Amino acid sequence: MGEGFWDTLDNWKRCFFFPLLIVAAVQDLPDEFEGMRRVRSHLLIDDAAAALSEVKELSLRFPDSKQVSSLYIEALSANGFEEKALDSWHALSLKYPDLATERHLLEELSWGVLKKGLDSTQYGVRLASLIGVYLTHDIRAVPFLIKMMRDSNAVIRSVAVQMAAQYQDAPLKDEIVRLVREEKVWMVRLEVIRTLGALRMKELGPELTQLIQSEKTTYEERVGAIESLMSMYDDIDHSKWLVFAKSNRAGLRHLACSIALHFKLDAAGDEILQFIHDPHPDVRIAALNALGLFYRTKYPLETLQGHLQSAIEDSCPEVAMTAAWAALVSGMDVKSCFLKWLNSPLSEHRRFAAAVLSSTGSLGVPIAISVMKESQDPYVLANLALGLISQRKEVPLCCDILVQFSQDKRMWMWDTRPNPLFQVLAPNQVRHVDHIPNYPEAIDQMTRLNIISLLALVEDPRALDALKSFLKKKSWGITGVAAATLLQEGDESSLDVVKQLLNDSDPDVRLQACFVLAMFGRDESVIRDLQQFYASSDHDKKLHILEAMGHVGGIESFHFLLSAFKEPFPILRVAAAAALIQSIHR
Repeated sequence: MGEGFWDTLDNWKRCFFFPLLIVAAVQDLPDEFEGMRRVRSHLLIDDAAAALSEVKELSLRFPDSKQVSSLYIEALSANGFEEKALDSWHALSLKYPDLATERHLLEELSWGVLKKGLDSTQYGVRLASLIGVYLTHDIRAVPFLIKMMRDSNAVIRSVAVQMAAQYQDAPLKDEIVRLVREEKVWMVRLEVIRTLGALRMKELGPELTQLIQSEKTTYEERVGAIESLMSMYDDIDHSKWLVFAKSNRAGLRHLACSIALHFKLDAAGDEILQFIHDPHPDVRIAALNALGLFYRTKYPLETLQGHLQSAIEDSCPEVAMTAAWAALVSGMDVKSCFLKWLNSPLSEHRRFAAAVLSSTGSLGVPIAISVMKESQDPYVLANLALGLISQRKEVPLCCDILVQFSQDKRMWMWDTRPNPLFQVLAPNQVRHVDHIPNYPEAIDQMTRLNIISLLALVEDPRALDALKSFLKKKSWGITGVAAATLLQEGDESSLDVVKQLLNDSDPDVRLQACFVLAMFGRDESVIRDLQQFYASSDHDKKLHILEAMGHVGGIESFHFLLSAFKEPFPILRVAAAAALIQSIHR
């Protein structure tokens, strides 16, 4: 056949087969629904790059699809292109105004910011992102919590461990098991020990028992291990309890006293009485605590007197004063003992005695009143005043003492080291902690706010001025959440006092009042004020405003928080993302 035949055949093929191939190729392309399903599948397995590639092609085929455009924004966020995702969202929201309240897409935008923040080289950004991830309460947070539990920074590992206790997922528990055996940093180990109890991981009970009895274990670790062990069980058999009680290790005997009180083991009473004479002071204190809180009702006073009298004369001051407390609540006359310690030449002994006496309730009121008329120690007077106010005795005098005491420029703290049962108002001896800026100042301010709340509770007219002076402190913002939390120790009337400051002439006072009302009261009325303050605030205040808005939440904050994603500072973008997620889930 000639060449003309083959040319004719080639032309025929091109005319007949090529259109068929094109039709077949078009038929192989996914439709909108199938294409979106494939993109979501890639996102589900965390293959963000493939998801973005597919959705780009899908966008070219369906440029007017709201669903495809939204999915494109999700893919951009998943790949860390937060600015481009936000620009695309703004463009799409002009076309579809209802997008401003579409919670799923807003949450995906926030997740994109948080994921990028977790990979930051800046410690503060990673920590803020970790908090934001935790606040989502989403199953997607689990792998990121595990990642942060392996972070090179000990503070971030410590925070991640605390958060794992709230999620309680199996992979997180596996990571906790690894940390129990491998973690070397004390701060992280302490949180791991506490988390074991919160997660009720009974299989690690033997490790906790070894910690309790080890001489190398610190006091904080031993107390944490004891608390964790007790929280793991609903009850304990007396025969098993005796294993701890008969141990030659002081730590286990200390545990036995705590367990006996926690489960109110009637059969342990005789051993508790014997522990009052234990060679180790921590065991003696734990036994006296158990006696005063529970076992004193199980024995006649004559039986108790013999044991308590020797403890009152103990060479360890903390033991002696704890014994005096147990004796007084049991019905013994121990006024002379308290007077001895309240007039001690050592100020720490006087403070502790005053706090112990305040814990005896109405029984200690006559002694406290007599001492207040003579003592010159301001800390003794303040501790006694706190106890008397709780009994509503000598309230005007006690308020005068506390107001005068608040003029002291030294920093304060609540000290529970001598005995966890008693809170002692004492000079601040707190050291700096890396993950809480200005930690000693924060503790001082929380303590002061606690006392101001008490003044407000008894309707002292000076509470408002005291709170106003407190809020004027420029460094107050660092303790926003903690201060608001401690405000709970007062009463709802404390919030009423704060609300009066919303109209104060000082803008700083108004802003700080908004912080407290948002963080503690979740008062939606301050949202507009916080937004107005934001534009003129410095970096730190902006951070606190975003944090406060997250505590309040609400749909009216969505647009404002989304606009903060444009901030040039990563930590502000992360804070805005965390606040937006909180608002979405409110």
